Amino acid sequence: MSGFAVIAFHLSEIAKPVNDRRQMTSAAKNRLRLAATLALFAALGLFAWKSGRQVFETGPALAVFEEDGAVVFSWPYAVEAPMAQRFVDAFDAWKGRTDRIVIDLNSPGGAITEGRLVIEEIERMKRTHAVTTRVGAEAVCLSMCVPIYLQGDRRTAAPSAVFMFHEPSTRDLFTDEPIDRPGFEQRMDSARFFERYFVRSEMDAAWREKLKAEWQGRDLWFTAKDLIEQGANVVEALE
Repeated sequence: MSGFAVIAFHLSEIAKPVNDRRQMTSAAKNRLRLAATLALFAALGLFAWKSGRQVFETGPALAVFEEDGAVVFSWPYAVEAPMAQRFVDAFDAWKGRTDRIVIDLNSPGGAITEGRLVIEEIERMKRTHAVTTRVGAEAVCLSMCVPIYLQGDRRTAAPSAVFMFHEPSTRDLFTDEPIDRPGFEQRMDSARFFERYFVRSEMDAAWREKLKAEWQGRDLWFTAKDLIEQGANVVEALE
């Protein structure tokens, strides 16, 4: 073996531990990153669990009372947790006392996800009970409250009750600020929302098409009296 070859051989042997140390350092860093990521997800999961538990324990209660042979569930709050769970618990506790449920709403709207869960519970009620939705005098049913109201087998409202329709929006989980998204995403979400909650409802077809043409980027306000006079079939009868 030549002198140059011997030198090269020894240098390569010296370099191996250095390269191994670098690889080990890189692997250790990757392990640390993975551990940090897992710890972050675990912390977020714990935070969500604690937050959900706290919301359920300290969130608003559903008022429940009997009225003319029916059981009334009254919710004068936003469509937010723990609304759906309150309805689940109340129905399970009261369903044996009546075959009629009245859902009295006075809500500024709220979360689409929570509203969907409430609607699922109303659908469960309707399998065995007649469900009336109503909005009283000077009360409001805005935004996500409207799809919930539309679930009633019968839908009543005071003439002065106010309804508001608008396209769905996405908000930041922590700041509650609107999230600016590409236009095509907003249009897709609006189309899905409209199909799921308005097309699959008893809303008058012609009025629904007018709503679809006018609601883009706008808040549309109507009293219950307006909706009756326009033949919207959102409100079936005035109280």
